[in-house]
Amino acid sequence: MNGIHTTDLNLIRVFDALMEERSVTRAGERLGLSQSAVSHALAKLRLLLSDELFVRGPDGMHPTPRAMELADPLRSALAQISTALSAPRFDPATSDMTFVVATSDYYIGALFPKVMARIRREAPRIRLWLRMFNDINLVEELDRGTLHLVVGAFGRIPGRFRRETLAPVEMVWIMRRDHPAAGSPLTLETLGHWPHVDILLSGRATPEAPGMQDQEGLERSFVTSNPTHLEALLREAGLTRQVGATVPLILAVPPLVAASDMVAMVPREVAETHRDSYGLAIFDSPYARPPTQIDMLSHNSHGAHPAVLWLRRILDEVGRA
Repeated sequence: MNGIHTTDLNLIRVFDALMEERSVTRAGERLGLSQSAVSHALAKLRLLLSDELFVRGPDGMHPTPRAMELADPLRSALAQISTALSAPRFDPATSDMTFVVATSDYYIGALFPKVMARIRREAPRIRLWLRMFNDINLVEELDRGTLHLVVGAFGRIPGRFRRETLAPVEMVWIMRRDHPAAGSPLTLETLGHWPHVDILLSGRATPEAPGMQDQEGLERSFVTSNPTHLEALLREAGLTRQVGATVPLILAVPPLVAASDMVAMVPREVAETHRDSYGLAIFDSPYARPPTQIDMLSHNSHGAHPAVLWLRRILDEVGRA
């Protein structure tokens, strides 16, 4: 043929049907075209290729040597085009895809070992690239498709993102077991007297930042203890909050608390996992504090791919188990 830019690709379908059926009438029935439409297409093909392609005989249309030469390459090309234009497919058992997920160190340690165990059973060749979302521009990377999913605490989100709730996280207060205040119930007065460890999940924020900050239309939780709310409660009681240390990692808190008189708010799972190894005392919050809602974010476009749908389902099921 003269070239892809001057060729009607429907002519290839007619050619392939004629090779299979060896009949203008049957080729038309196969393609849903009239006999005259198939004859017209064949005339175009003959002109384009300067070859008769099919010669009529007593038992049907016989392909010329040139037609025989073109048959396999054109059938292969049609199959590839059909595959490219069909709905995307994903088979976890055979896929070697790499998924990129941004989250905090807490979820890397608490959620994703269970996710990996599930993936190992269902999709042994799948790989996960788990990125700390501290200083990632989540909006930009979700838009570009360089992030498949984000797991964290969020407020308002852009309309082009999809939010799915995972299991909420219960937060507790910890201090070292031999802390001077460990023998009594935890109160607001205790929290106003002893210094705190703040967990600041972004180097772009400041220790004085509010718990939620807007990042290009996405409200991210940067400080895990919601200090603005606590500071308001302490002020009402005539107390102030002291910050002894600010860290970027949730899992850095237990050893700091164990080595000092500081107190900190962490997920209950972190506190209970490290209770004995660091000698921690665990307390429920002395003020009303609902569990932290955790969301899984994906882009409405990229997140609809069967592969990402599969990973979203895995995270949802593992997170709620």
